Amino acid sequence: MAYEVSIFTPRTMGKLISRMPPVRTFFRDTFFRNVETFPTKSVDVDFKKGTRKLAPFVHPRMPGKTVANTGYQTKTYTPPQLAPDTITTVDDLLERMAGENPYSGKTPAQRAVEKLARDFSKLDEMITRREEWMCAQALYTGVIPIIGDGLNENIDFSFTNTETITTATKKWSNDASDPIADLKRWRKTVQKNGFVNCNICIMADDVAEAFTRHAKVQKLLDTEKYDIAVIKPRELMDGTTYIGTINGLGLDIYTYTEWFLDDWTAPAAPEEKPLVPDGTVLLASTAAAYSRYYGAVTLGDKKTDNFTTTEGVRVPKSWMEYNPDRRFLQLFSRPLMVPHEVDSWFVAKVL
Repeated sequence: MAYEVSIFTPRTMGKLISRMPPVRTFFRDTFFRNVETFPTKSVDVDFKKGTRKLAPFVHPRMPGKTVANTGYQTKTYTPPQLAPDTITTVDDLLERMAGENPYSGKTPAQRAVEKLARDFSKLDEMITRREEWMCAQALYTGVIPIIGDGLNENIDFSFTNTETITTATKKWSNDASDPIADLKRWRKTVQKNGFVNCNICIMADDVAEAFTRHAKVQKLLDTEKYDIAVIKPRELMDGTTYIGTINGLGLDIYTYTEWFLDDWTAPAAPEEKPLVPDGTVLLASTAAAYSRYYGAVTLGDKKTDNFTTTEGVRVPKSWMEYNPDRRFLQLFSRPLMVPHEVDSWFVAKVL
C-alpha cells in the first residue's frame, strides 16, 4: 500500500547493520603462508622426505665416497575452480540500498559503484572461507574433498600421522589417561619422521576443557620449582583463544572456534559444522613447508572474440544480459592448499 512520507515530520531511520560472519583465516595465514600463482591449469607439486644418513668414513689415501642424491616425489594436481557470481538488476539501482538514507539523493550510477564494491567483497569472502576450509581438511584428514556440480573427487596427500584413542581409560576425559605423555609421544613422532619441532597445538573446545581440568595437567601446573607449564587463557583475533604453553615441549596451545556451512552432504538440510572437529588435537609446526598454489583461469573475451588465460589469486569477470536487463559479476579462483611435508604434523582423536 502506497503512502506519503512528510519531510516535516522528524524521522529517524536505524542504519541497517549487516552482521555477516567474519572471515577467519587462522589455518591459512598461520601455516599456508607461501603463495604462488601459475600460468597453467595444472600444478606440479614436489613432496620431499629427508634422511638421517651419516657421512661415510673414508681412509685418507682412498677417494671420497659418492652419496646418492636425496629423492623427492612429484605429483600433478589440477586446482579446483571456484566461481561464485551475483546479479545486479535495474531495481537494485533505482531503489534505495540496504542502510541507505532515503533522502541521500544518490543516483543509479552511484549505487552501481557501491553495489559493485559490496558484491566483490561478498564473493571474495566466500572464496576465502573455502580456502580456510581446504586448509583445515588438508591438516585434519590429509584429503581435500572436491564436491560440487559435476564434481566428486578427492585430493589426497597420503597423510598417515594419525591416532584414535579407543580405550576408555586412555581417553583424556578419564583421569587414568596421561595427556602430557601423549603430546610428548606425538611430538617425538613428528621429530623423527617429519624433521621439525611442533610448536603449535590446536585443541577442539571439548578437548581443551578436558585437558585443563585433567588431574595430571593440574599437578604439572602446581609444580613450584619449575615453570614447566602455564595455563592463562586469553582471547585473540581470528577466532582463536590462547590456552597456555607447555614450556617443557615448546608447545603453545590454542583453540580455534569457527564454522562452515555444509550444504553438499545433505543439500535439503544444510548444517553448520566446526572447522576443528570435536574431540581432536592437532600438533603442527610453523617452520614446515606449506603453500597456497593458484592455477590459471581461462575465460572468453568478448572484445577479442577469443579465450584469455590469466594468472592470479582472483580473476573477476562481468557481463550484461538483456531482456530482462541484468549485469553479472563473477569472481574466479583456482586454489590448492599444499602441505609439502606430510609428516610434519600429527592429528589425534582423544575423546
